[in-house]
Amino acid sequence: MRQFKDIRIAVAGTGYVGLSIATLLSQHHHVTAVDVVPEKVEKLNRHVSPIQDDYIEKYLAEKPLNLYATLNGRAAYAYADFVVIAAPTNYDPVKNYFDTSHVEEVIDLVLEVNPQAVMVIKSTIP
Repeated sequence: MRQFKDIRIAVAGTGYVGLSIATLLSQHHHVTAVDVVPEKVEKLNRHVSPIQDDYIEKYLAEKPLNLYATLNGRAAYAYADFVVIAAPTNYDPVKNYFDTSHVEEVIDLVLEVNPQAVMVIKSTIP
């Protein structure tokens, strides 16, 4: 494992949960935020928050964060020591079912490209 300051973290998903975690951890570690929405990735790389949150907006604008965003999960996960999975799990009240397919896709990709990475699931799952 790398030294504490050199730990590489990938965060899958840049909603409120994922972006909060990425912003916090990027104060002390190299963090790569992964999303599937090009506009969100582009905004993050300009240090503009893609979501409405006072703290995240302030940190992106004022703090020296080690944060990079990408659409390429394969590359981000391949070099990560930790992968935080904050992918959406939409709830269908008619079926009484959480759609965990996005979480499962990230897990499968991490296992394929970097099976020794530690995965932390922060998505809502049953």
